[in-house]
Amino acid sequence: MTEGTFDYRCSHNTTAVREVHSIDYVLFAAGFSLMCFGLVMVFSAGISESLKAGDYMFYFKRQLVWTLLSLLILLGLIGFDISRIKRLIKPLVIMTLLLLVFLLIPSLIKFGFVHPSRRWFRFGGFGFQPSEFAKIVVIIYLASILTKKGEELNDFYRGFLPPFIIVTLFSILIFLEPDFSTAFMIFFISLMMFFIAGIRAISLISLVFVSIPALYLMISEKSYRRERIVGFLNPWMDPTDKGYQIIQSFKAFALGGLAGAGLGKSIQKMKYLPIPHTDFIFAIIAEETGFIGVLFVIALYIIIAYRGYTIAKYQKERFDFYLAFGLTSLITWQAVFNIAVVTGLLPSTGISLPFLSYGGSSMVANSVILGLLLNLSRNKNVETQTGMVKPLDIDTAEINETNPITFVNDRFCNSDENGASKDRGSDFGISYLK
Repeated sequence: MTEGTFDYRCSHNTTAVREVHSIDYVLFAAGFSLMCFGLVMVFSAGISESLKAGDYMFYFKRQLVWTLLSLLILLGLIGFDISRIKRLIKPLVIMTLLLLVFLLIPSLIKFGFVHPSRRWFRFGGFGFQPSEFAKIVVIIYLASILTKKGEELNDFYRGFLPPFIIVTLFSILIFLEPDFSTAFMIFFISLMMFFIAGIRAISLISLVFVSIPALYLMISEKSYRRERIVGFLNPWMDPTDKGYQIIQSFKAFALGGLAGAGLGKSIQKMKYLPIPHTDFIFAIIAEETGFIGVLFVIALYIIIAYRGYTIAKYQKERFDFYLAFGLTSLITWQAVFNIAVVTGLLPSTGISLPFLSYGGSSMVANSVILGLLLNLSRNKNVETQTGMVKPLDIDTAEINETNPITFVNDRFCNSDENGASKDRGSDFGISYLK
């Protein structure tokens, strides 16, 4: 037996074909499980705060409405044509930037259209937080621009700088609300996407070092941010003020033990842990369901991360790959940062726990992420040849000296009597000996 020859004489007219398959049901099950468990925990953790509103189901009812709306959006996105997003990128970026600017207009706050915290718009009894969707818009924008730039990204002025300015603009507007945690998250995920796109590591490292002084100024600018750092470094130094919240979170974990106190039986949610149904809901989960419940929640996030990155890995289109990678990173790192804060591994940031923390905008945004990932999970791109001879059936092909096979650009070809290679179609992507 002789080794097959490696021949580049065979030309191809290749066309990408999108085969549509069923969605990733494991990913859907993990996300849906978190949604359902989130409803249960919002009802339990939010009971004390709900009673202040005169209805013990106040927060549960609102979260239920947002969850049902989110499910409809999620299911709608599964059948959505992803390629249409590329045509909507500029309008999405411009509209989102305008919404972020509107939040900073004092007159809108005066007339009640914008909440005094300047983080969300108010419509009747509901709120809309643009920064939650800005994270998704930035990822979509970067997926498109990184695909277009390609190798040009290593040209600092023409490749890297323009998208970096857009990312910085989003981050600054959100920081001015002020919402430091979301601004940081956008910046962090963007750096990950730049890195995965092939930008030189030294460029990113230099950028990080240059950003350290700016980060220091942003933290030191507000007293409450400085207090969070102090409370993180030594919460017991001021247990009734700066370290109060994290100490109460520690107590919730201690009270939970292995199997927990039982659903609805948390002590910490009864006016000890401040606003327990939002950013610190993981502490109440630990108290009521114990170490077993904590492992269950973390396992669901690991499943989402694994399935999401696997979906990204098998995308043939660069845009789809960057989009899946960015969306998976966003939902994964939000969970990582939130759990790290609640367990005292990071200073308090205000990042919500995906699908579990109370919040309509957060629930809808995370459902959009899950819906897009499920949509991408249906993709299986293959290359087919046009204007060529029919693919060779390797199982029945007679391979001998008079009918030699050459391995051309990862494809099998037949050679005619003059030695010219003829394309035989299928891309096997494996080594072949004949």
